[in-house]
Amino acid sequence: METAGAAHRDGPVLAVLPVESLGASAEDALLAQGLHEDLCAELTRFRGLSVISWMSTLAAGGLADDHVRARLGATHVLRGRLRRADGRLQLSASLSTCADGTQIWSERFVVAAEEVFTLQDEIVARIAATLNARIEESALAEARRRPTESLAAYALTLRGLTLLREATLATDEQARALFERAIALDPHYARAHGGIALSWFNEWSCVFWQQFHENAQRAYAHAHRALELDDRDAMLHLVIGKVQLFRRAFEQASWYLDRALALCPNDADLLIQIAHCEALLGRPEVGVAHAAKAMRLNPYHPNVYYIYAAIAHLHAGDIETAIAFGARVDGVPFVDAPAFVAIAHVLGGRRAEAQRLFETYRAAFRERITFDREPAPGEAVQWMLSINPYRREQDVALLREGLRSLGEPVEPPILPSLGDESGPEGPALLRAGDGWVAEYEGRRAILPDLKGLADIRRLLERPGEEVHCLDLAERGDDAYRGEAVLDDAARHAVKTRIRDLQEELAEAEDMNDPGRAERARTELDRLVEMLAKALGLGGRGRRLGDAAERARTTVTWRIRHAVKRVEAAHPELGRHFANSLRTGVFCVYQPERAVRWRLDEGAAVPMA
Repeated sequence: METAGAAHRDGPVLAVLPVESLGASAEDALLAQGLHEDLCAELTRFRGLSVISWMSTLAAGGLADDHVRARLGATHVLRGRLRRADGRLQLSASLSTCADGTQIWSERFVVAAEEVFTLQDEIVARIAATLNARIEESALAEARRRPTESLAAYALTLRGLTLLREATLATDEQARALFERAIALDPHYARAHGGIALSWFNEWSCVFWQQFHENAQRAYAHAHRALELDDRDAMLHLVIGKVQLFRRAFEQASWYLDRALALCPNDADLLIQIAHCEALLGRPEVGVAHAAKAMRLNPYHPNVYYIYAAIAHLHAGDIETAIAFGARVDGVPFVDAPAFVAIAHVLGGRRAEAQRLFETYRAAFRERITFDREPAPGEAVQWMLSINPYRREQDVALLREGLRSLGEPVEPPILPSLGDESGPEGPALLRAGDGWVAEYEGRRAILPDLKGLADIRRLLERPGEEVHCLDLAERGDDAYRGEAVLDDAARHAVKTRIRDLQEELAEAEDMNDPGRAERARTELDRLVEMLAKALGLGGRGRRLGDAAERARTTVTWRIRHAVKRVEAAHPELGRHFANSLRTGVFCVYQPERAVRWRLDEGAAVPMA
C-alpha cells in the first residue's frame, strides 16, 4: 500500500479517513473499522491512484481537509459515516479535494442490518470503482486548465488516456505524443509506456484494420515492456490477453485475463472487456456475470458496455436479453457490432429489424474494411466469421445459423492462399509419440522430447512475430513475483552444478538412457526451484531480478540446447534454425526465405 511519502508523480493521493460510527454498539464500531481497512485495500488495486496507509489515517479522522493535506500529503479525502436506524444500516460516503474542500462525489448505501456482512464486499467494490473514476475526472479537469508544457508525467499520461477514448487515428497519434513526453520526464513511468501499448491496441481493436497484424504486434510488445516496469497494471494484462486471444493462443490469453481480474476485480472497464473475451473463449455465462457486475459498479457507464453485454447474452442463449441490450447500443462501436445484434434479432423472430441492422453492418464494413470498395458477395459474412477468434465450434455455428436465417451465403472462412510449391511433403516439425519428427530438404530426423522444440514450434506458428519469453516459459501463480538470490558461494555452487546437470542430461538423451535423463532432469528442476524460492546461504535476502529475466534465461537455454540437438541429427535443419531463430526477452523465427511448415499432420502454417 502506498504511503504519504511514496513517489506518486504528481498524481492523486487519497486519504481514506476512518469511517465514523454514529451508533454506540461495539458491533457497529467493528463494522466501521472493517469498512475502513477494506476500502484502503481495494483502492490500492487501481494503479493510477496512491492510497495512504490506513494506519497513517487513524490520527486524521477529525481534521479538516487542508490539515489532512498538510499532514499526510493527500490531494483527495474520502469520509464515511455509518448509522443504524429502524433495523437498517446507512453508509454515507463523500469525496472532496483537499486543496479547496470541493465535494466531487457523495452517495448513500442502505442495507438491512442482517445483510450488511453479505453486502459489505459489494459496497466496498462499488465505492472503490466509483472513486477511481471520479478522482481521475477531477485530476483531468485540473490538467486541462494547465498548459501541457507545465504538466507532470501523470497529468500528461491521463490526458493521453482520455484522448484514446475517442478512438480516431488523429487522437491516437496525439495521445502517443503525450505519452512520449511523459516518458521523457520519467523514463520508468509504467503507465506512460502502457499508454503507448493502449494506443496501438486501440488502433488494432477498434477501427483501423488495414494494419491489423502490425498494430497487434506493437500493442503486444509495448505492453510487455510496460509490465517489466510494473507488472501490477491489470489493463496491460488485458491488452496482452486480447492480442493472444486474437492470435488464437487461447491458454495464454486465459492466463493474462485471469491475472488482470486477480489484480483488479472491481475495475468496471476491465470487467466489461473481459466479459467479451469470455464469450469468445466459450464461457459466455461467466461473461454475462462480468457484464452485470461492470454495470453495477459503474451505473453511468459508457454506451459500449451494452454491445459487450449483448454478445455475452447471445452466446449464453438468452436471446431476448441480448436484443434488449443491443437496442441500447448507440452508433457502431466496432465494425461487426450491428451484425451481432442483427443475429440476435433474427434468432428471436424479428426479421425486419435484423435486416436493417445487417445493412448497417454492411455499410460499416464497406467504409472501414474495404474502404468504399463494394464487397464481393458473402465477403462481409466470411470476414466476420474469420476475424472473431471463437474457441468453441458451437459458438461459430450459432452465428452461422443466424446469418443463414438472414439469407446470407454462409461458407467456411476464406483462408489465405499458401501456394503449392511446398506440397504435403514440405518441411515439418511434428509430435511423434514421446518425441518429435523433423523433415527438411528431403531428410527426416527423429528427436527426443525437448521443451526447446516445443518453443521452436510455437515460433514457427507465427513467423516474423516477436513472442515474449514469458509466453514461452511455463508460469505458476507466482511467476510475477521477484525472488531473493543465493549468496556468492551458494550461487557459484548452484551454477556449477546446473552446468554439470545440463551436460549430463544431454549425454543421457544422446545415449537414449531415459532413467539417467530423468534423474538429471529431476535434480535440475529442484535447483531451479531452489533459486525461485530464494533459499540463500547465510539467510540473506537480496533480489535476483524479475520474472522476465528468469524466463529469458530459461527459454534461451532451452532453444539453444534444442538447436544443438537438431544440428547433431539433421545438420541442414540445425543451420536453418541457428540462422533464423533469435532469442532474448522477445523471441522470433525470421527465415531469410519464406518457409511453409507442417506442424500438425495434414496442416500447414502461412509462410513468413
